[in-house]
Amino acid sequence: MNLKRLLWAALLLSLMLGGCAKKAVPELPPPSYNPDAVTPTDPDDDDEVVDDGEGEGGEVVPPTPTGDWEKNRGKIVRPTGEGWTSKTIDEGIVYYTFDGKDDISGQVEQAFVIDLDLSNPNYEVHLTYTTPSTATSNVFKAHNAVATMNAGYELGSIFVRSDGKLKSMLPNKEISNTGVPNWKSEAAFYGDGGRNLHINYSGKGMTVAQQRSYYLSTTEPDVVSSAPMLVDDYNPVGETFCDYTIPAATVNKLNSEDPQRHQRVRHPRVAVALTEDNHFIMFTVDGRNNYSKGMSCRELTRFLVKHFNPQYALNMDGGGSTTLCVEGEGDPTTHVVNYPCDNSKYDHAGERARDTHFVIVRK
Repeated sequence: MNLKRLLWAALLLSLMLGGCAKKAVPELPPPSYNPDAVTPTDPDDDDEVVDDGEGEGGEVVPPTPTGDWEKNRGKIVRPTGEGWTSKTIDEGIVYYTFDGKDDISGQVEQAFVIDLDLSNPNYEVHLTYTTPSTATSNVFKAHNAVATMNAGYELGSIFVRSDGKLKSMLPNKEISNTGVPNWKSEAAFYGDGGRNLHINYSGKGMTVAQQRSYYLSTTEPDVVSSAPMLVDDYNPVGETFCDYTIPAATVNKLNSEDPQRHQRVRHPRVAVALTEDNHFIMFTVDGRNNYSKGMSCRELTRFLVKHFNPQYALNMDGGGSTTLCVEGEGDPTTHVVNYPCDNSKYDHAGERARDTHFVIVRK
């Protein structure tokens, strides 16, 4: 009898303790790769600031804002004029190219752009994730796409959710093994896997931990963080991302991943943008070859504002990753239209394997 009472007392005590215990906090899922793996983000990122609008002698000239940006609100702009060509790929999709001297950078540039009218119900936009990483043209073929472009930076520096599945959640506080604090997630592209897209600047000023928590709280099935934000509700914030009071000679002594250098150097560039009339822009400009010079962050911002006037625009992973494929254009086999520089040749073959891509497909 005493043994029964003892067992009942023990059971009652365990129930009481279980009811009062705090609920366990679920652990965040681990990243889908080794965040400690040291891999260079771009072997050519040691380029120097030569002339990003400062002047021939490298003297500091204050940046000139792109006019009164409030006047751009609601104005619909599409590129025309010298250097521009356009071709309708299909109803609601226009392919633009620019080839000539850009009066913003003062350099010869080659740009390749897809403009998708999101009001057309025949298309969907996906953010894909592929492991192991693969070339943009392989993703283009695998999805029978209309157009495909590389998307995010290295996984250690960004948040990625693709098709509702978490792939990376900013595991690294620093960029690779450089010692440079992670700055590559101040904004993000969001999509529902269809035609509801937006670009949000909410990560600005947050710590990596705060950004991780914020992006985890979002509900969109497709999310990829990036930086710099170029245009935020018509405000060309990409013009002032860098501190142009710092002389170029000083900037060139910084680590290539330091944002002051990384974004003042002319690189091949990739960007996504949204216009007020509900168009989605996928933009690439080439560089690191003997023809096209590439752009700095400020030049890219001004170029987009002048020729597309987006309401929102976000810089993505450029450099050797810069690749755009367009149905029926470019290389007859791969449909790469630009000149990726990862093979240091001026051809369509220099693709770099990447894990995230923007893909436009027919429904």
